[in-house]
Amino acid sequence: MLIAIDIGGTKIAAAWVENGKVLERRQQPMAPDPIGFMAAIAQLVLGWPAPQQVAVAATGFINDGKVHSVNQNIIAFWDGFPLAERLAERFACPLILMNDGQAAAWGEYQVRQSASENSPDNLLFITLSTGVGGGLVLDRKLRIGPHGLAGHVGHATVSRQPTDGDLGCGCGRHSCLEKIASGTALGRQASAMFGRAMNSAELFELALTDTKAEAIINNAAMAVAEAISNVHMTIDLSEIVIGGSVGLADGMLQRIQLALARAPNLMQVPVSAAILGPDAGLVGIMQWANAKDA
Repeated sequence: MLIAIDIGGTKIAAAWVENGKVLERRQQPMAPDPIGFMAAIAQLVLGWPAPQQVAVAATGFINDGKVHSVNQNIIAFWDGFPLAERLAERFACPLILMNDGQAAAWGEYQVRQSASENSPDNLLFITLSTGVGGGLVLDRKLRIGPHGLAGHVGHATVSRQPTDGDLGCGCGRHSCLEKIASGTALGRQASAMFGRAMNSAELFELALTDTKAEAIINNAAMAVAEAISNVHMTIDLSEIVIGGSVGLADGMLQRIQLALARAPNLMQVPVSAAILGPDAGLVGIMQWANAKDA
């Protein structure tokens, strides 16, 4: 039996897996502190049999069993938190740990391999959610990197600026893609624009009738397209996959495709939505664990 866990900036999802099949899926809000986090994990697996293995996809980067936030404003205690040690204490079984964007990239690559003979050899997954993350499959191999950083496109810089002019990112840099196109960034820009607290979901709803709201989202989509062009010209990609709550919001994919279509021909690359939807990371880490056991 395998327990797969996907830890994001705002939620934790878990799946009980037997013989490659998900028997049950549960979800809890992400906690703001270590005690609450471990309590949420305990609640997620309550009543499930003891696993033979636990596979975890987590936001941030993982090095030597410890997890770090690139953007410390998303999960403050993700600052070298001993994730492997804490989970080993809880489950007493082998663990696999991976960044959630990397896991999602692997899941999306695998599902495309199964669906088509012309599946991509080089794929970039971008998750537009609480933050902006990503993962890379290069020449049919998942790229993790010596520090676990591969695919963190959200902290590459772009020339476009957020509408509120707030450029400073929690990673320590300025003008990161995450500062303009994440759910957090969209909510921040909307709140500044309309003078009241708003989140990204409310912004997308308002954009149906308000041109200023639409402009915030379009600006973010153009920033994503710029980041895609930059990565494509660096490593030559076959396909881009967009996921996350913002990436999968109505109309966001089409906005990104339209913005990318304005780039020169050399920068054109197919862009599609995540086939696995919001569970790309959960499925990806499950598949990665199963492949390691094969």
